[in-house]
Amino acid sequence: MAKKGKGIAIIISMVDKKDMKKKKKAEMAYGGMSGGKKHMYSAGGSVTDNSGLKALRASGPRGMEAYNKITGN
Repeated sequence: MAKKGKGIAIIISMVDKKDMKKKKKAEMAYGGMSGGKKHMYSAGGSVTDNSGLKALRASGPRGMEAYNKITGN
């Protein structure tokens, strides 16, 4: 039988500062106020078609207009 014990792991890595500046997180954009709290949304996100969006598109001309605004087409 092997004994279980505690171990220590030490990891050392070197990262160039230039590489760190290139990697930028996606910025959050201001989405408005609701209930006295600020709401944010991710800028540059994508929208995928789901059954609700497909039904909106098929509902008529106003639904198609709303669908195009949501999906950016």
